[in-house]
Amino acid sequence: MSPDEIDPGDEWPLPPPWMWDCDECADLYRTMRDVGDRIAELRLTGERGVDWDPFDSTVTTQIALGAHLAARHPDLLPDWDPDCGTCAGHRERIARGREPGPHRDFDVRCGREHLARHVYAPPRTVGLL
Repeated sequence: MSPDEIDPGDEWPLPPPWMWDCDECADLYRTMRDVGDRIAELRLTGERGVDWDPFDSTVTTQIALGAHLAARHPDLLPDWDPDCGTCAGHRERIARGREPGPHRDFDVRCGREHLARHVYAPPRTVGLL
């Protein structure tokens, strides 16, 4: 595949500088990318029909990074993206849960974890979680 054929929706964004100031962010990001690269290589070069990621390490490393960003750096996450349907869904759930409590806390955390994906995941995959 030539550079002309690469879809921008599949490109990994460059992490913001503040992520490199946090050792845990940097470690989680490196792990996520390393696991993803290894699995991608195995899918290209390994035996066909084999699940090279049986424990869904690619997804779980992304979830771990998103959870860390949401918990430790919520003030650094981007604003809701008006063009993202998943952002809209999270905003609506948070707005409906006006009463403080565990359900609202859960909705806020899930919304923040989604916003975190806008920081580190390819645009085409941001809305998947």
